[in-house]
Amino acid sequence: MTFSMTRRVLIAVALVASAAAFAQAPVTESDLLSARDAYTRNNVKALESARARFAGHLLEPYPSYWVLAIQLEKAEPAEVHAFLARWPESPLSETLRRDWLKVLGNAKAWETFRGAYAKYQGDDPDVACYAFQERMSRNDPELPGEVRALFVSGKEVPTSCDPVFATIAGTKAIGERETWERLRKLLVAGALKDVRRTNGLLPAKISINEKALERAHAQPARFLMAEKIPAVSRAGTELTLFAFARLARSKPDEAAERLAALAPKLGADDARFAWGQVAWWGAMSHNPRALDWYELAGETPLTDAQLMWKARAGLRAADWNAVFAAIRAMSPEEAREPNWRYWRARAVRAKGSAEGADALLRTLAAENNFYGLLAAEDLGISRVPDWNGWRPQPADLDRVRAMPGIQRALALYRIDMPNEAFREWFWGVRGLDDRDLLSAAELARQANLPDRAINTAERTLAVHDFAQRYPVPHREAMTAAAKQFDLDEAWVYGIIRQESRFMAEAKSRVGATGLMQLMPATARWVAKQIPVSGYQSTMLTRPEVNVQMGSFYYRKVLDDLGDPVLAAAAYNAGPGRARRWRDAQPLEGAIYAETIPFNETRDYVKKVVANAWFYTHRLTGKPASMKGLLGNVPRASGEAVAASLP
Repeated sequence: MTFSMTRRVLIAVALVASAAAFAQAPVTESDLLSARDAYTRNNVKALESARARFAGHLLEPYPSYWVLAIQLEKAEPAEVHAFLARWPESPLSETLRRDWLKVLGNAKAWETFRGAYAKYQGDDPDVACYAFQERMSRNDPELPGEVRALFVSGKEVPTSCDPVFATIAGTKAIGERETWERLRKLLVAGALKDVRRTNGLLPAKISINEKALERAHAQPARFLMAEKIPAVSRAGTELTLFAFARLARSKPDEAAERLAALAPKLGADDARFAWGQVAWWGAMSHNPRALDWYELAGETPLTDAQLMWKARAGLRAADWNAVFAAIRAMSPEEAREPNWRYWRARAVRAKGSAEGADALLRTLAAENNFYGLLAAEDLGISRVPDWNGWRPQPADLDRVRAMPGIQRALALYRIDMPNEAFREWFWGVRGLDDRDLLSAAELARQANLPDRAINTAERTLAVHDFAQRYPVPHREAMTAAAKQFDLDEAWVYGIIRQESRFMAEAKSRVGATGLMQLMPATARWVAKQIPVSGYQSTMLTRPEVNVQMGSFYYRKVLDDLGDPVLAAAAYNAGPGRARRWRDAQPLEGAIYAETIPFNETRDYVKKVVANAWFYTHRLTGKPASMKGLLGNVPRASGEAVAASLP
């Protein structure tokens, strides 16, 4: 054998040995990040290699899913079925089934679609519309009635519903009357894309003019000045009503003035509808005339959204008859919400029936939420959380730790794939009983995932661990900051629990960072005020720094506004808004919270106050009073917001 040949043989042997070693090398969890990168780059070859290497690994479903997802339109049904059968309990299976149904629906492969849809558990609107198309393909006799119900509901739908609407339109199920009904609801919702698509179902000679629609949307006041009233067509009437609603969003008084002048020309029913819109937007802006406008709406049907704000307007005006009437008119689903059960009880008491009020409150008083705590206090029930609740034993932890979904979630959190990890965790804890939920919560706590620990512990129905729901991490830093800035530590804990769930490195989409979710500009301002020596933005993930800076800012807001409920609202939505939401007279704190116009801030304030109630118990061992925490929000006095606050 020549030297050259010997060298080639040795190189070949080395290459084979190297390849064998590579093939046998165990994959690491971080290798999944490379596979995910290949997925984002549509690198099928790299993904197929990753799928082979991850065979038998805990995270094997991910590269296997990515290989299918990246070429789903070309996938054979057998491949999809094999994945779904292999990992039936994975959230990836439901995602794959959903996306595959969309592919099948778009291709009108109805026989295959029918079999896959039978096992689908989701509620994706596109899939639902394709399911309508599938039923339409076999002339399902019950379909027209269901399509009509969806159509006249005024809900926005994806374009996959358009063929169904177009086919049913013109039949007895959907005619011009139903089309105008849908258009009115879509216009009120401001869903202009759906308006245009629905408008296309009408004959051109009676449909809404696109340019007129744009004018009514962009310049409603000018549109109303130029429009002929009464309108000469149904399209003109709908645009006029739309313009009133658009104007009322920002200028309810002007809208009311114009409507009062034009109402006689509109016709009684249309005028009442317009008053319902003006009243709704007026109530959301805390206009003191809102209830008067609701009266002018008369018997026109109001949506739940309109009724909710009628009730809130009644609360601010202390008009308990209006509150009661609005809640009674809500849909059963909405009226069962804790807030409306509580305020209905208060209205019943104000109307003279203490016994009826107590009966309503008793159904609510056992719930561990804002209104449950208020209901218990109204009934004189002393609520004392058990801080030594059920704790899992090693066998409990081992049982839950062995669950594949929990294992995958923890592994994904370790390699910083939080979105995938969250879905695995959420999917994994579905259907667990209380003890398994608390075991999962403890595993999350041990893995330094306080947000998962809290949220999982909150899912229990009968067996609770309030210490897991309301943990007290970073106690030394918290106590020091509260003492330094003369704050109630329970309120600071309450804010942090709502802001970040104690995730020290939490970062929002807009850049708010750390335990108290400080925005970059606010953090820079605070760092100069304290001051924080050598401040850099990376310091915000250090608990002691973030808590000190956040507590300083909260103290400034509290000093500026003079009320903890206002300060909580300001911490979420800004001091200016918190001030504007006050009333000309002092407001009960619970009423102020319930009538905050922003859904997020309304929910935030209620949860912060409830958190503070629990933390007062935990930190001091003393009972807390919800009414004491809420107090009365002082009246608006016209003072300017402190210019120094960012």
